[in-house]
Amino acid sequence: MRRVRFYYDVVCPYSYMESHAVEAAEDAGDVEIEWLPFELRPAPKALLEPRGDHLRVDWTQNVYRRAQSLGIEIHLPRFQPRSTLPLAACLWAGDQGSLRDFKHALYEAFFCEGMDIATDQELARAAERAALDPDQAVAAAYSAERFARIREIRTEAEAAGVAGVPSVETPITTPSTKVFINAETSGLMMNQRGPRIVCW
Repeated sequence: MRRVRFYYDVVCPYSYMESHAVEAAEDAGDVEIEWLPFELRPAPKALLEPRGDHLRVDWTQNVYRRAQSLGIEIHLPRFQPRSTLPLAACLWAGDQGSLRDFKHALYEAFFCEGMDIATDQELARAAERAALDPDQAVAAAYSAERFARIREIRTEAEAAGVAGVPSVETPITTPSTKVFINAETSGLMMNQRGPRIVCW
């Protein structure tokens, strides 16, 4: 079975939408996915303005159209938090074998309910929804060790050519092989052209 890496950020709408296709491919046994957090705007990078022109234009022209084509509910968030804490908690949830449920709880709280998922309250609520211990989830979100791991993953990803999320990195089989998500079939497909990294 082919193993690929999927880089995501829980505050990225495209990560949320495309994760459905990646999960479907994983469930079908087509690929083995290594889910890796990639913080789009680590400190001290400036965060986006929740009602700024950049978000309004992108969501109007791209995000809503993509969501409609996939049949996914999504709304422009009221907040644009830094994702360090949620991603650290995702690493912990992965160790518990519940990353998917925890990640989806965060996505739904952020993109469907308009909540600030970088707060202790929302991290705990996501853990409860995923049948995880809420106190442990909050504690894990502040782990210096997991902060370091997030930075390490980003450094390795950038060295491999990842510039944003969502991104898929395939194993090095041939220099021209890459994996991408086919928008029409919503599945992972192989393409023999182009680099082995692709970003949406």
